[in-house]
Amino acid sequence: MLLHASLLRSSPAANSHLAKPPETIRLVFSERIVPALSQITLGQPDGRSIQLLVATDPHDAHMLVGTVVGSLPSGRYKISWHVVSADGHPVGGTFTFSIEAQSDSSRLPTIASSPTVTAVPLRDSTAADTVSPRSPVNPTTDAEGVPIFAALFRGLGLGALMAGVGVLFFGVSSGERRNLAPQKFIASAIAIGAILLVAHLIAWLGHLSAGKGLSSDFVESVLGTMIGRIELLRTILALLTLWAVALTRRDKSALVLGAACLIVSGAIGHPAAIDPYWTIPAKVLHLLAGSVWIGGLAWLVWLSRCDEAACRIEAGRVSSVALIAVIVIALSGLLQTFFFLTTPADLIASTYGRLVIAKMTGLAILIGFGAYNRYALLPRLDTTEGAGNLSRSVKMEIAVLATIILIGGFLAYQPTPPRPTTVSTSARSALR
Repeated sequence: MLLHASLLRSSPAANSHLAKPPETIRLVFSERIVPALSQITLGQPDGRSIQLLVATDPHDAHMLVGTVVGSLPSGRYKISWHVVSADGHPVGGTFTFSIEAQSDSSRLPTIASSPTVTAVPLRDSTAADTVSPRSPVNPTTDAEGVPIFAALFRGLGLGALMAGVGVLFFGVSSGERRNLAPQKFIASAIAIGAILLVAHLIAWLGHLSAGKGLSSDFVESVLGTMIGRIELLRTILALLTLWAVALTRRDKSALVLGAACLIVSGAIGHPAAIDPYWTIPAKVLHLLAGSVWIGGLAWLVWLSRCDEAACRIEAGRVSSVALIAVIVIALSGLLQTFFFLTTPADLIASTYGRLVIAKMTGLAILIGFGAYNRYALLPRLDTTEGAGNLSRSVKMEIAVLATIILIGGFLAYQPTPPRPTTVSTSARSALR
């Protein structure tokens, strides 16, 4: 099974038999987790379940620690855990352990949940989780499926914003042809992007709540975490970009705000959890280069309709910038793939890998289009037929690039293959 965050090790260990009750429940995961959105529930032999107070270990952000208050009677216990990893996705699972017969048969007192800890369960911890002799003995892990609407909103929203910001970049930097910039298209694209990113934020919150509703306390708890604040910041920057370009007509300010929105987007998703010092900069470059590429193509399509002479002049500049962009996209994409996939076989064996192959195939097609445009169509751009051929080729290139961006929206929610089962030195010491 592919997981966003998988349980690597626990104390007590799954299926273990203890001579004395544990004082804490310690879980070590493959990714950094968000404690304010995570929980550990202890199912007791008498059928009662309580939620433990949890926190991360100060020396290891991969470890979730639940504090056990009171003494535990002998019997079999079931641990149900639900966590949200740093990439913003909920995962849960269960395992059991046993305590050998003791003279102390006191019952565990009920523990009230801390008001600062909000649980994000994938399912209810009710009597259905009661430990019984028929309970499964093997640890299990359940990951939420890919949220279709959230993935669509993210992919389409970022794609529209990237297109608007990219065209804005070429319009602002076009010198005397700046007045040719399609303000209506830029404002419309950025408006669509901003609206869809707001919808994505709502859909993402709904994904975390597992259908339990978006109460004010829950939303406040999520937005109080680092990943929640980053998601909110991206949405605010998208809205500010729309404000700058549509209401105040400040193109340069809109360009800066739009670029900032894309930069923040690089810190959301898998890069936030897997080797962030490498993958976040790579994702940022990936998004910025993609914005320049799709913006340049849309800029040429617009100029071919309103001013063919300007289109001929700008075609060379767009082609040169696009060449740099495609190199940046290819290198940054390969770097992310290197960190997100554990072996080359994951390209075929995992859904994430197959989506990466689809993106690579699309990129190869785009490179082919770029070479055809640069070496076959640009030399004949002075003719009417040449301008028409370039416009048709660029439109097809935009369609392929839009598909690639949409695939990227699903990749953000598709679990990466399991990481190697390694545990940090501090975690090993804590689990002994």
